[in-house]
Amino acid sequence: MPSSTPDWTAVAADATATMSRYVQFDTTNPPGNELPAAEWLRDQLLARGITRDVTVHEPAAGRGLVIAHIPGSEPLRPLLVTHHMDVVPADPAQWTHPPFSGAVADGCVWGRGTLDTKDLGVVFLLALDTLIREGTQFSRPLVFLAVPDEETGGEQGMRWLVEHHGQALDPEWVWDEGSGGLKGMFGDRVMFGVAVAEKQIQHLKLTATGKPGHASMPHNDNANVTLLNALQRVLGTPRPLRVNQITEAMFGTMAATQKFPASLLLANLRNPLALRLAAGRLAADPQLNAMLRDTISLTVLRAGYKVNVIPERSEAEIDCRLLPDTDAGEFHAWLRERLADKLITVEVSESSPPSGVAPFDNPFYRAVERAVAAEVPGASAFPLLMPGATDGRYWRGRGYAAYGFGPVVMTREDIGRVHGIDERISVENLLLGVKMARDIIQELCVR
Repeated sequence: MPSSTPDWTAVAADATATMSRYVQFDTTNPPGNELPAAEWLRDQLLARGITRDVTVHEPAAGRGLVIAHIPGSEPLRPLLVTHHMDVVPADPAQWTHPPFSGAVADGCVWGRGTLDTKDLGVVFLLALDTLIREGTQFSRPLVFLAVPDEETGGEQGMRWLVEHHGQALDPEWVWDEGSGGLKGMFGDRVMFGVAVAEKQIQHLKLTATGKPGHASMPHNDNANVTLLNALQRVLGTPRPLRVNQITEAMFGTMAATQKFPASLLLANLRNPLALRLAAGRLAADPQLNAMLRDTISLTVLRAGYKVNVIPERSEAEIDCRLLPDTDAGEFHAWLRERLADKLITVEVSESSPPSGVAPFDNPFYRAVERAVAAEVPGASAFPLLMPGATDGRYWRGRGYAAYGFGPVVMTREDIGRVHGIDERISVENLLLGVKMARDIIQELCVR
């Protein structure tokens, strides 16, 4: 184990500069164009002496993907640390600092990707850099991975990698993005969610047909009205709240932070009476609500082409996220019953199978718990069901223990900046991330 203590002031300055440069690669997806960022990461790994075994793949034109191997002295399966390079679009007119400027101001690095998830790449890079500089000898191999195309589903990123290289990589654990430490959301304590599963995706297109005509003569076969009435029946009948093994463990951990009677209710949410009593408050919080039920969001409406014409066709797209133990067939039958109209067709545009659940009683999970306790006094970790999709599902779907963990502390405002305006990460958080990543990598890969 390394005995020296890094110069944390220098590490913070390095992390800040590295984060700023990484953000300046515009990897907005679509189209992504991650190859220049991937080549820059390769050069960083080589220049810092972290490893010489670095390969940049190009799953599709302009889409770069980095695989770097750090060997271990023992015949053990590797720890795989991964992040995605692509980011969602950003409108510069709405930002305080341009989203790809990498501006350093007010103690933060500003830019798209600073929280999702170029920060994770910098944290891994600097944690490995400090360990290698100290002469650390790895007993367990480690794989550093940077992938494209996560924001549009991973077809040319993690899915491609798992299909083409997953068997050869064969990781013991996969460390991917997660929620981070949540501050001010569950009382005064910081609570770190460790994602062990995520919801199933069902992206559906609903199409209603009707009789076209002149708008001056309304009739009862208007495709728009048919679709809107059906959507009202669906959205007006939420799926029931349901507690599974993940949310039971999560709320059990949170119970210790609450006062009576909230502590009693949270510790016993499997009890139908306790769930009914707590339902109102749980459902009022969008994040908690999403962890406890199948959700449906109306996201796209398309119909009509002239104000005085009743159209013959109306379309809606809905984003449905199902709990891991929901049967997709049952959900579709439920949806059909609520739509209650044979004139409406349902088309699946994207779906994903249940992601599987990574074990809680596992060396990776315990290493996270110890890192949290060491670096953020008073904080604790809990298993988390991710409402959204991550690349981790491609590994869990093949039986690997994949975890989502962000080693930073986030407020509600920070969470709102992910995919939002003025995304940024504090230098303090970058340094915390490096320290926690070092702790976890040392525990799992260094004897």
